[in-house]
Amino acid sequence: MKIFLENLYHSDCYFLPIRDNQQVLVGVELITHFSSEDGTVRIPTSRVIAQLTEEQHWQLFSEQLELLKSCQHFFIQHKLFAWLNLTPQVATLLLERDNYAGELLKYPFIELLINENYPHLNEGKDNRGLLSLSQVYPLVLGNLGAGNSTMKAVFDGLFTRVMLDKSFIQQQITHRSFEPFIRAI
Repeated sequence: MKIFLENLYHSDCYFLPIRDNQQVLVGVELITHFSSEDGTVRIPTSRVIAQLTEEQHWQLFSEQLELLKSCQHFFIQHKLFAWLNLTPQVATLLLERDNYAGELLKYPFIELLINENYPHLNEGKDNRGLLSLSQVYPLVLGNLGAGNSTMKAVFDGLFTRVMLDKSFIQQQITHRSFEPFIRAI
């Protein structure tokens, strides 16, 4: 995908391995970076994402989905998951257009990843859009502890899995409340 801001940028996708506490590979997160055509300038992904139109959000998501589709036999054969970041704009399209939803449901190894900064996450199942998404797709909360969100969405059962933020773990692991917290989620 190519985006023009003050320069022309193109997207590059990478697989970030995700391991469990035993260091066994569980899956990969598909991450995207944007860099200038000549490769000399890299722009923060969050800055690009914030400026995309709804159509560009869908175009980026579609490109990521195509990449995962091309690797589907690997994921299925090795019983690995692929986590695909979900923006609110793409979430709206998935909920409103059946053809988009049907395409994604063909690939059971794909789970949709949202972060703590997802709009209205603190509403949990009272957020109709988030509840609807969780009833159709496997949702993953990707950075629990990184922000100021409450645990409501987690305790409401909206997520197939939860990934803790590394900094959160490092800060909290020595506290006596950490182990009960982990057991609760």
